[in-house]
Amino acid sequence: MNLYSKKQKWKYFLAIIAIVIVIAIIWYTSFISAKVRNEERFKVQLWGESIRKKAALVKLTNQSFSALALKERENVEIWARATKEFEKPLSDYSFALTIIRNNVDTSDIEDNIPLILTDNNNKLISYVNLPEIDLVKEKDKFVSNLIAQWAKINTPVKISYSNEKSQNIYYNNSIRYYDLLNKRDSLLNSFKEDLLLNSALVPVIFFNENQDSIIASNIFSIDMSKQDSIEKINIIKNENQSFKVDLGEGKQGILFFQNSLTLKQLEYFPFILIGIIILFLFVAYLLFSTFRRAEQNQVWAGMAKETAHQLGTPISSLMAWMEILKSENVNLTSIDEMNKDIHRLETITERFSKIGSSAKLEKVNLVLVVKDNIEYLKNRISKKINVKVTSSQDNIIILGDKSLIQWVIENLTKNAVDAMKGAGDLTFSFKIEKRIAILDVSDTGKGIEKLKTVFEPGYTTKKRGWGLGLSLAKRIIEEQHNGEIIILHSEVDKGTTFRIKIPLV
Repeated sequence: MNLYSKKQKWKYFLAIIAIVIVIAIIWYTSFISAKVRNEERFKVQLWGESIRKKAALVKLTNQSFSALALKERENVEIWARATKEFEKPLSDYSFALTIIRNNVDTSDIEDNIPLILTDNNNKLISYVNLPEIDLVKEKDKFVSNLIAQWAKINTPVKISYSNEKSQNIYYNNSIRYYDLLNKRDSLLNSFKEDLLLNSALVPVIFFNENQDSIIASNIFSIDMSKQDSIEKINIIKNENQSFKVDLGEGKQGILFFQNSLTLKQLEYFPFILIGIIILFLFVAYLLFSTFRRAEQNQVWAGMAKETAHQLGTPISSLMAWMEILKSENVNLTSIDEMNKDIHRLETITERFSKIGSSAKLEKVNLVLVVKDNIEYLKNRISKKINVKVTSSQDNIIILGDKSLIQWVIENLTKNAVDAMKGAGDLTFSFKIEKRIAILDVSDTGKGIEKLKTVFEPGYTTKKRGWGLGLSLAKRIIEEQHNGEIIILHSEVDKGTTFRIKIPLV
């Protein structure tokens, strides 16, 4: 198993663990969110039931209040009719006096109804249940003020004796009436406070049955006459399932509520947490990758320079042995080929010595560099490989390092020969587009399946090999020559085309 395959397996393993962690976080947060959502709905339901009961109590108190008000007016009207009886020539007025006393003047002071009897010109005739009137010096003014106030509270009762003669009864309500009124108002205020000021509740809107009027809401900015409020109401209506509150007498209210801010934050929390973790891991990955790459570069540079140093001694010895062979009249053809190999070793030594150092770029003819390199390789690869070079121009001048470019061509050539298994067509074609020199290297081999990882260190399809050739080629072209190397096209069992781009001078 090669290094790349091991790394890929570890990537898959870590990716699966990460996915499991993410799913666990989302599931657990969703579980908690569901519990909070159910608890909030339960609280709103309890609150709605409390409102229903309080509304029933307010209604009952209001009915009692209305009944008392009606009864007191009836008592005043009875008193008026009894008073009218005094205009008749009766032998006994005790029954009328009893009616008057029982209806407006009782033993319980809280039930007494204060009233003032005036003529048709509002001149005081008599009064009942007003002991303080005797203590006032300006009695007429005091009575006029009371008449004005009471006329606003209750409609006066008119007693007609004839077309020209009448009397008016102005009356106030009893102490019990006002006590009940205060209790009713207190309940109403409590009811409104429960609706509006309960900060423990989520945002709620309480509609009437037809949903055309808001009974109450603890969202103070809601106004059904405004478009933005209508849009907000629609959002709240669609957020959770509503429920009805029975208000009695066949009437119902409809309660809509929105999720609390805490619940919304809880729902978004896992995604924020995952985002922070991903950001942290990304930054950590960049830092560690930078450190790892720097360490690898130092190791590779040190190893390459040491290799170049070690090759220097046997190369020098080989050159000396070549001179000896020449003096002994050995076949010159063989000596020439051996010289080429020695020069190739010198080139390889030069390449290794440049690793880790900035390349010294100079003007070179890319076409000539490629042709010279192919000329050397032709005699060292299978004769069944048909090598072809096509170019519209003979001189394509770039800023480059000749030995490094030859290294790239050599790596691409060897990979193509291996892919074609010693038989096929290998084509080098040149062209220029927008001041960019383009070299396409095409073979008729088995193609490449994993296109995205082909330039990564450790990638190889061979049983023996380090998988560094294409990685080195990419670094030479892109980092040293400010160019680009890509796989232009690859098809399984039909071949692959690599494209190199380098700016012209």
